[in-house]
Amino acid sequence: MKRPHVIVLALAGIFLAMSASVNPTDATGAAPAVQAPRPSAAFAWPGPVETAFKQKYPKATVKAVIKETEAGKTVYEVESVDNGRRRNVDYNADGTIIRYEEELTEAEVPAVVRAAVRARYPGAAINLWERLYTTRDNSANYECQLSGAGVAEGILTPDGKWVSPKAGR
Repeated sequence: MKRPHVIVLALAGIFLAMSASVNPTDATGAAPAVQAPRPSAAFAWPGPVETAFKQKYPKATVKAVIKETEAGKTVYEVESVDNGRRRNVDYNADGTIIRYEEELTEAEVPAVVRAAVRARYPGAAINLWERLYTTRDNSANYECQLSGAGVAEGILTPDGKWVSPKAGR
């Protein structure tokens, strides 16, 4: 019969731990100050990347700056939102753009691209459209994220030709 008491005590302990994590206090019992969002200066990005981004997208809100290594080279991915639209831009350390991904509405995607996706995956839901631009080869393609298609995403050229997944997938 001691088991119900153990369960009640365990539940009481869990409840107290949860309420402490919801309303944490410092050693004096006072609640800590609310932290303001980090200003862009708090991001670990080189000056040329910050300058290039802010000049090109002055009204964008930076969500994160991620330092990555690609083919032995340091790259900075700036994740942002501008007028409710998500945009990721990859930069070299000197501030030159490597590529960007920008969220699009379905109406902004060429009709031939939308038709190619619907023809290949007629029962799939298209969850997201993006424009992909790469400076290396000056390509501007369209990416769609799919559910119910057997693949998670597809990339097409502006004229509706498949880049990925390749034919037969």
